[in-house]
Amino acid sequence: MDFKTDFKADFKNDSRDKVDEPVVSTPNDSSSDFDDDAALRALGYVPSFKREFSNLSTISFAFSIMGMCSSISTTFDTPYVLGGPAAVVWCWILGSTMCFTLGCSIAEIISAYPTSGGLYMASASLCPKRYRAPVGWVVAWLNLLGQVAGVSSTEYGLSLMIWSAVSICRDGTFHASQGQVIGLFAGLLVLHGLLNCLPTKHLAFITKYFVFVNVGTTLLIIIVLLATTPRSAMNPPQMVFGTQGLSNGTSGDGIHSWPTGLAFLYVS
Repeated sequence: MDFKTDFKADFKNDSRDKVDEPVVSTPNDSSSDFDDDAALRALGYVPSFKREFSNLSTISFAFSIMGMCSSISTTFDTPYVLGGPAAVVWCWILGSTMCFTLGCSIAEIISAYPTSGGLYMASASLCPKRYRAPVGWVVAWLNLLGQVAGVSSTEYGLSLMIWSAVSICRDGTFHASQGQVIGLFAGLLVLHGLLNCLPTKHLAFITKYFVFVNVGTTLLIIIVLLATTPRSAMNPPQMVFGTQGLSNGTSGDGIHSWPTGLAFLYVS
């Protein structure tokens, strides 16, 4: 199925920004920006935003959203407490695999509809015309809720991490109150909100090399843990990947075992 062809034929008449004579890019065009603009015009869409994020900045921005170190540290305790050591490993493996397949699908769709409308235009173009309005409504609300929940959970997790670092520096004698956690959480929201108000040129510069910091920090933690942990303190494979140490007890006979059905998804 050719998404671009279907888009041009089905959506061009409904576009708010129409182009009387679409310009089609040619292999001889030397400017990548001109190629992108020409491709958009061929789809009946007038480009209006500056492209100030380079490929490296875009990749770094994506890595900053994933935040491997922060994501693992803030969610490590939930599967460990509710499921056990193996639950942590398998939840991350299964979750990463599913997210990778979802990302590949979204990348294929967005590459066919490379517009600033993003998910709204893609969802409207892929569903029948009679369902565009309700589908767009659902997509918009899901995206809004996801953005609010995602930013809030990230900032709250960062607040907990900062106060945990303070507690470690004071040998565990300091315990942050709920008010201190919420106060720092609100301050981080305001600070990062102001940062995101900067022009895209400055944001691209700030996030440009974060991919190296993120990946480098993750590899550094892995190397340090393996180098400094004595062999006697390492858990056997049966505990890391198997049923040893699981704490859900869903077998019904009091013996720790793998959860039945899809119950393991709860700890992911």
